[in-house]
Amino acid sequence: MFDFLWNLWPVLVVAIIIYAAITLVQLLGGRDTTPYQKRPRLVTNSELKFFHTLRKAVDGDWEIFVMVRIADLLKVPKGIKNRRSWVNKILSKHIDFVLCEPDSLEVVLGIELDDPSHERPHRMQRDKFVNAAFADAGIPLLRIPTEKKYDPRDLRRKINRAL
Repeated sequence: MFDFLWNLWPVLVVAIIIYAAITLVQLLGGRDTTPYQKRPRLVTNSELKFFHTLRKAVDGDWEIFVMVRIADLLKVPKGIKNRRSWVNKILSKHIDFVLCEPDSLEVVLGIELDDPSHERPHRMQRDKFVNAAFADAGIPLLRIPTEKKYDPRDLRRKINRAL
């Protein structure tokens, strides 16, 4: 019997190595699931407070969308030099709020809620780019500084002026 096992030792060693390798792969990342988790909500506290005031201000005249990718609002036509580079500049950026016509969902206004982070140099550069992109596309963009409280009537006046 010992001779029989002695003759099989290479097979046993290979089997143990294969088992250890499979176990290691499963432990280190052989997951069948993704690493994603649900975010607590779509917007920040400040954006949520503004959203409630915005709903009162628009009074059903427009549909409100939040956290919209700029690439879903603007397009770069084919044939534009460095098209991929221009597309990449808008892929990961978003606008806080978008107002659309209720029947057609045509975009009528973008709204950015500017908190103190917009005073940082890299944010100022981003905002300048976004302002130019929206202006060139013919979509008005309204920038509202964050406040502790918003007045729906004042906000409606600002929306009307922007349009």
